[in-house]
Amino acid sequence: MDVVIIGGSAAGLKAACRIARLQPDARVKVLVKGEHFGYSGCGLPYFLSGDVPSYGNLISTSDGMIKDELYFKEVKGIEVLNHHEALRIDRSARLVFCKDKQHEIEVSFPYDKLVIATGTNPITPSIPGINVHGVCYFSKPSDALALHEDLTRGKIETVTIFGGGFIGLELCEAFKSLWDVNVNLIELQSRVAAGLLDEEMSMMIEDELLRHEISLHLTFSCREIVQVDDSVIVKGSDGNEIRADRVIIAAGVHPDVKIARNARLEIGVAVGIKVYKRVANNDPDIYAAGDCVEIKQSVDGSNHFWASGSQANRMGRIAGDNVCNGDSRYGQIAFVCAFKVFGLTVGTVGTNARDCSEKGFETLSVWGTFYDHLHYYPDAAKMNLKLVYDANSGRIFGLQAVSRGQVLHILDKAAQAVKSGSIVDELQEIEHAYSPPFSQPFDPLHYL
Repeated sequence: MDVVIIGGSAAGLKAACRIARLQPDARVKVLVKGEHFGYSGCGLPYFLSGDVPSYGNLISTSDGMIKDELYFKEVKGIEVLNHHEALRIDRSARLVFCKDKQHEIEVSFPYDKLVIATGTNPITPSIPGINVHGVCYFSKPSDALALHEDLTRGKIETVTIFGGGFIGLELCEAFKSLWDVNVNLIELQSRVAAGLLDEEMSMMIEDELLRHEISLHLTFSCREIVQVDDSVIVKGSDGNEIRADRVIIAAGVHPDVKIARNARLEIGVAVGIKVYKRVANNDPDIYAAGDCVEIKQSVDGSNHFWASGSQANRMGRIAGDNVCNGDSRYGQIAFVCAFKVFGLTVGTVGTNARDCSEKGFETLSVWGTFYDHLHYYPDAAKMNLKLVYDANSGRIFGLQAVSRGQVLHILDKAAQAVKSGSIVDELQEIEHAYSPPFSQPFDPLHYL
């Protein structure tokens, strides 16, 4: 069996390795557009911050093996072809045509089964001057490596970040903590993390940013970006100007569906590749996995785009199972995520109160402040939680968390409650492990 996989990040390589394990005689080829593959994209901000000492850590296994072409060939039994950009899919001939960038030729590969794992592309705002020298993105290893080199050489003293989502927030810490770079954070909305959190939760993040001397520019509408000597100037519609050595665009990402659309594969309402429970598309021999796919939210069953490393790995494994005639399923998800902002851990599950209101749900919410373990045990830290639920049925719609301590165990439990359609009264039935260094006799969800 010939299997071609387009994309060498989490979903693509997880699918490839799974296929090679289940069917060792399969000929698995992974086409990678650029140089880098097999890296942890979620770790790039922490490489830039210095928490991860080298880029090699992001492409190594837990026992220190570097995941290069030789590793995947000899250990995993798959062939990774980097610098091979997939151009088009001929479904009738079962061929994938691609450009071999190293030899500047077009080649084709036959397939019996095909997996599309093309990931995302960064959103490029429609701003005059967006492509001037000094404006860059943070979506792939080459972006992080170039910035890291410039920081090491002392070329960056001030940076302006476009976007107050979780990537922009992580980058604030990355630039400030190790390098002590002056950071301007620009956000078009009136608050940070507006797509994830309700207002009172966003305010706590903003306080943390200000405490670390991040310059916040909320409701900032950019009119133009210009380069003056070695500086980049962001000009606001209100006449305000912000000067920096680099401008980082972190305005979000969108699914890369170009090759799928051109092959007349089904694209969904959220502009991601549409898949069904076995992650197959409308062509039974073509699967799609990872951030290029749109998935159903468990709150109301609506389709959304959701970039998540953990979901990409899950989906890649399911695609690999089903390529080998398995019957693994990918259902609705609760959209749980977590990210770090200096001393805070921020997390969300499900939907917030604003989104619920826009969808026509009548909601109530409850707020609480707790410790992550018993207060008398050392290093007990406060966590702030907000639970959103249906005013009539009591069904749980979402949870938001901002904490200085451990909070992921709360988010994980809340995710299962959202996925299962639980109501608030059922939170009293949650059973949890208790010990003073780790938890409280009553779980915070019991209190809520």
